[in-house]
Amino acid sequence: MTTIRAGIATLWLLSPPVLAVIAFRLWKHMSRPNGLNAGLPVAVGAAVLANWLLFVAFAGAGQIGGFGSHYMTTRLADVFLLASLLVLIASIFAYVGRWQLSLASFLMLTLWVGSEMVA
Repeated sequence: MTTIRAGIATLWLLSPPVLAVIAFRLWKHMSRPNGLNAGLPVAVGAAVLANWLLFVAFAGAGQIGGFGSHYMTTRLADVFLLASLLVLIASIFAYVGRWQLSLASFLMLTLWVGSEMVA
């Protein structure tokens, strides 16, 4: 049972950057419209990757995490939680890689929410 949980947690943690890279590749090979919407998939993908890197850095530094323990989280985690929600909303409007970016954003949002929960 522990192996299954560890596998799910690893998949959950590693999926957002993979999905963002897939969306980048789709954007690269599609014809792009002009205007403001042209760069939205790239901006959302970059935000997902930055958000993921921050999550990994904070978790590695012991600033967040615990998932069921009594760790206190940094106040910056609240900001990143809000940023994740905004990136999720923006990903819905991306014209290329919408479901990849939306799923990656949702996974990041849930990771930040999980880091905020303490027992």
